[in-house]
Amino acid sequence: MNDAPLDPRLLMQAALDGELDAAGQLAFESRLADDPVLAKDYERLATLQRTLRRTFPREPAPAALRARVSALVGQPTASNTSVSRRSVLGMAAALAIGIGLGAAATDWALGPREPQLIDALVDGHRRAMLAGTPVDIASNDRHNVRPWFDARIAISPPAPDLAAHGFPLVGGRVEVIDGQPAPTLVYRIREHYVSVTALPTSSASIRRAPAAGFHVLAWQGSGFTFWAVSDADLEALEQFAAAFKAAEASSAEPPPR
Repeated sequence: MNDAPLDPRLLMQAALDGELDAAGQLAFESRLADDPVLAKDYERLATLQRTLRRTFPREPAPAALRARVSALVGQPTASNTSVSRRSVLGMAAALAIGIGLGAAATDWALGPREPQLIDALVDGHRRAMLAGTPVDIASNDRHNVRPWFDARIAISPPAPDLAAHGFPLVGGRVEVIDGQPAPTLVYRIREHYVSVTALPTSSASIRRAPAAGFHVLAWQGSGFTFWAVSDADLEALEQFAAAFKAAEASSAEPPPR
């Protein structure tokens, strides 16, 4: 029998979906009280969930869509019209995520997975913008932010001081991409935030992609690919990326652990 404790993020998903019994919910709430990082992640996802429920009310799923999903999971077509479109789409998304994770493991290299990676990064930025604060540690001093990352996930990316260029550091947070923690720096571009997630990779070259109202830029340095996501205009984001690259290249900070 395996008595290993459950991953707290699995418990968090179960709590959000209302799948914990009374004892499990009490234990999870006690865990939240003892873990501020987990509590912030939970509140961020709960806020997103509430927003989605307000924006996308339940509707009967089309019969054709129910039939396609039932065929995928090997179940007979249900005639119950109380099944919601959101529920059916959730089932399909779960199947897609399971297939994707099984095939891709934790390879961060650019390639066929780039669109999925961009979607995950944009979703993380959206969640942060919906939360009360976009950071888990609020500080404009990289000497506070880098040790915070190092203590939690043993990854400490360069965090150049760009205030002189008009891009002050706001702080940092930990994103979870493909089940792996990833450090995310947060800067400001005027009234906009930019999330810069550092992922280990050997790939180089700058990329850009529009994604549902956001711009995404990527560049390589110090053993990372830095992915910047913002709703700032592309020109401003390019200026930020150029300033980041120049400052990071000239700072001679120690390599990531």
